[in-house]
Amino acid sequence: MEKENNAPIDIVFTEELPADVICKKCGQVLRRPLKVEPCGHHLCTACLTPEMVTCPECAAIIEHEKTTPDKTLQRRIRKLGVQCTYKDNGCPWQGELRQLESHTSLCEFADSLCPNGCGTLIAKGDLDRHIAEDCLKRSTVCEYCKKSIPFKTVKNHLKACPEAIIDCPNGCDLKGRPRRIINDHLDICPRKGSVCPFGEFGCDYTGGKANLQKHIKNEPITHLNLLLNGLLSVRELFAELQLNFEALNRNMDAFGAKVDASSRFCATGQFIWRIDGYSSKLAEAKSGSVPQIASEPFTTGKHGYKLEMSAALWGDGEAHGKSLSVYLTILKGEYDALISWPFVHRVTFTLVDQNPNFEARQHLAHVVTPRASPVNDAFLERPTTDRNAAFGAAEMCELGQVERFVQNDALFIQCAVEVNNFVVL
Repeated sequence: MEKENNAPIDIVFTEELPADVICKKCGQVLRRPLKVEPCGHHLCTACLTPEMVTCPECAAIIEHEKTTPDKTLQRRIRKLGVQCTYKDNGCPWQGELRQLESHTSLCEFADSLCPNGCGTLIAKGDLDRHIAEDCLKRSTVCEYCKKSIPFKTVKNHLKACPEAIIDCPNGCDLKGRPRRIINDHLDICPRKGSVCPFGEFGCDYTGGKANLQKHIKNEPITHLNLLLNGLLSVRELFAELQLNFEALNRNMDAFGAKVDASSRFCATGQFIWRIDGYSSKLAEAKSGSVPQIASEPFTTGKHGYKLEMSAALWGDGEAHGKSLSVYLTILKGEYDALISWPFVHRVTFTLVDQNPNFEARQHLAHVVTPRASPVNDAFLERPTTDRNAAFGAAEMCELGQVERFVQNDALFIQCAVEVNNFVVL
């Protein structure tokens, strides 16, 4: 078994890797392998630069014009056996490299933050057990009032629960009754006023009302110690809360390192953009103050294309004042070196009908099929700057028809990209 070092994605292979699938420059599994001529050795597409003169394995002079992609080797690499990225969390899945991306996007052993807010980062597969047994913020049922309460508050709850069984704190003969009955009894208790004011801190004085003042006067050290113990308990509780807060921050940082909060990961290649405040945004577009608005970035998969939708609500170009224009922009992404270019995946924009009657809904779709050609390079090739030029549907919908897709001043636009194994290995 071998694990790639410094690999762009965490891949654990289930078999000893043959030497011919290892790049002779970077030492990793070949990504988009090129067959070097005339020696026949292999390099990653990204590793073979125009400046490279000799083969790093045999020092043969490289004939760049004769070097070609080795698709047979690429297919063989994609069939190599791998384990799940989350195997250390207990995932038993094994499959082929070409299946890894689709599996990890849905793996139940992927790390997840506890939904109760305790700050624990845990594998999805262990989440139910954690919530039921270990979570400091898990719920439990009070044995007296039968209400659901946070487990950590059980002790404090029992001190106030109206159904908890207690004795009269005055030390009279009324014992073993629910607190609500004892509370009603206190006003008429024959020993009313005989409880030490330090009783809530642990003083168990039961000498009666007549001797109470004498007790308070004679036991200052005892009462001071009880107060001190109470303060120490509060201090310990505060320290525990501080540790929990620090643990929450650490786990949030760890979780944030795995999930890019600035983008959405869409395993199915679909993203729905909700445009709130549609009427005010339309007015801004009509006046020209804000002619276009953009969605948050999203990706077509864990290691897919990074994209952004935009919309000219009052139309763009020749469609200005006539039609809603919707566009897609390819952004520079973290995994661009691993995915195929140019971008030639069919894109479907859909205005979502929000009719409460599902059967009566009539969505409006517009399909864009990108074509690879030199004239489209600025739109479809791998970005060399932060973003490419936008492409899409300039005449998505006539302005007079857009209102039927707006409910509660919100418009939904879906972008669906056909998902076909974006990562090329």
